[in-house]
Amino acid sequence: MEREVFNGSTIDECIEKACNKYNVLKEDIKYEVIEVKNGIFKKKASIAVEIVDKSENKESENKKDGTIQILDGKIVVKDPVEGGKSATIVVPKNIGVKVNDKDVKDSSEVCSSSNIEVVFQEIEKPERRINISTSPDKMNAYISISYINKKVYKLKDAESSNKVVLESEVLRVEKPPVYTQAEILDALKASGVTYGILEENLSKCNSDKEIVDMLIAQGMKVENDEDDEVEFKFDVRGNNKFQENENGKIDFKSIGFVNAVDEGSVLAIRHIGKEGHNGKDIFGNEIKKKNGKEIKINIGEGCEFKDENTVVSTRKGEPIYSGNKISVIAIHEVNSDVDLKTGNIKFVGDVFIHGSVSESMKVESEHNVKIDQNVQNAIVSASGNIFIEKNAIFSNVYGGGEDVFVLKQLEFLNTIDVNIKNLLEAVEQVKHYNMHGKASTDGQILKVLLEGKFRLVPRLCEKFIDICDREENSDIISLFKARLIGMGPLSIESLDELTQVTSLCEDRVSNLKSMLSVPVDVSVGYCQNSKIESSGNIFITGKGEYISDLTAKNNVIFTNDNSIARGGVIKAGNEVKCGVVGSIGGVSTKVQVEKHGNIYAEIAYQNTIFAIGNKEYVVENPCKGIHVYVNKDDELIVDKLLL
Repeated sequence: MEREVFNGSTIDECIEKACNKYNVLKEDIKYEVIEVKNGIFKKKASIAVEIVDKSENKESENKKDGTIQILDGKIVVKDPVEGGKSATIVVPKNIGVKVNDKDVKDSSEVCSSSNIEVVFQEIEKPERRINISTSPDKMNAYISISYINKKVYKLKDAESSNKVVLESEVLRVEKPPVYTQAEILDALKASGVTYGILEENLSKCNSDKEIVDMLIAQGMKVENDEDDEVEFKFDVRGNNKFQENENGKIDFKSIGFVNAVDEGSVLAIRHIGKEGHNGKDIFGNEIKKKNGKEIKINIGEGCEFKDENTVVSTRKGEPIYSGNKISVIAIHEVNSDVDLKTGNIKFVGDVFIHGSVSESMKVESEHNVKIDQNVQNAIVSASGNIFIEKNAIFSNVYGGGEDVFVLKQLEFLNTIDVNIKNLLEAVEQVKHYNMHGKASTDGQILKVLLEGKFRLVPRLCEKFIDICDREENSDIISLFKARLIGMGPLSIESLDELTQVTSLCEDRVSNLKSMLSVPVDVSVGYCQNSKIESSGNIFITGKGEYISDLTAKNNVIFTNDNSIARGGVIKAGNEVKCGVVGSIGGVSTKVQVEKHGNIYAEIAYQNTIFAIGNKEYVVENPCKGIHVYVNKDDELIVDKLLL
């Protein structure tokens, strides 16, 4: 009899070590506790186990107990003699055992006549799997391959003993065959993948290693034709930008006028778009490319083709791009004053005057006008921008050409239309409350209202006739005369006749709006007793204005904070920004914008009128830091500080 010591953290751990070493159950262990320590940080236990000599045990077993021996994977059972114990098999979870057709779990006693069946957990045959997946755009295919080997088990041999724990061991391993390239190609074909198979990755599949989502086929991406492009060598937008100095301050005198080119200058280059190619997906379907857009360059006057893709100027002038056509507009330069010697100037292109425009002279251009000196008691009109370096005195300046006249008509017609509609509502109210008696006709009621509350309507009509008497306005002028002026209202039998007038106003307004072109700007250093109108902006770049009427579709900007606006009317659609408005002596000056506009002023003196839409505010005491606007509650707000 031998004793062996086993150490561990606990008694149970020591016993488990002994059972594992001698392949016996816990209840078959005979042991003596040698030491048990339960410290705070460390636990320790030791047991002494009695070990029976195997030869002696065998001898006693042969004499008494039944035995089990596993030899060459077969179970051999010997029955016990009288007084001996039956042999016992211990069954682990990974082995299935039936004794006499009954499943055995944990352990079972057996004898020589017992029918013992042992079943191992193993697959029927080795397996291999292949999976082909494709991307949603049908441009990529991926392959996954897995191999599952079959392991054939047998019982591990064990020496004769009364109790034996069954153990399995691998008898042989059966592997599935490795996929060949031909088989992989067949699998791809079965999935519909026929194009773009990657040979390099296909060769990587010739092994028994697992492959997960490896790219096996890739389509050819379509490459669309590139569009032709035209590289313009000048600003085709006509969007002249302000220049800024190094301090970031805007130079309002730099409003872009003519960017002239010389003869032979390259104006545009056409770059032919690169030709693409069709694509093909992994299923062999062709993907058609998109054809590129071919661009044809059209040219007008003042330019020619240097070659089929290059346009050059044939003269000095201003390059423009309009109506999908490149042209070079000639520049007319006057190297003196415009006076009786030069005569009036009327030119289709740009006009540069390196002097002044003298008294009673007239300058007209269908493009831009630039005057280096003054305009004195003269008229300057242009369809494009106007730049007057110095002063405009007793002069009329019209920027925007026909657009200025169109805007004037729009203003009259919109105002007349609104007033007539209000007039119609007033007539209906009078009739509803029977204020004039049942005997009064619609015409009589209209006549009374037009002579009273709505007396502005006939005046507006008369002014429209005076200023806008053209053939295209003949129908509406006839209606104004017949229905709204003088004794005309008395001839009206029904209000429907006046409704016809509002419909005609609305139609004319719609037509006029369609005639408007790109807004243009007027820039003047100083103006006095002058009239300046612009379809875009007006910039006063010098000391200001005196008793002048300034009207701009967009903004009126005094670029110097200390510039003066004294007397006259300043009117804009969106914004007026000025320096000093009015004077200590109380010169009446009116600054007006439309309903949603803003007015800014550094200083304003008494008798200055600020108007937003139909709301007005009269300055009673000098003030500074003024901002005038209408808030969301439709109230006129004047933010200011007393001077």
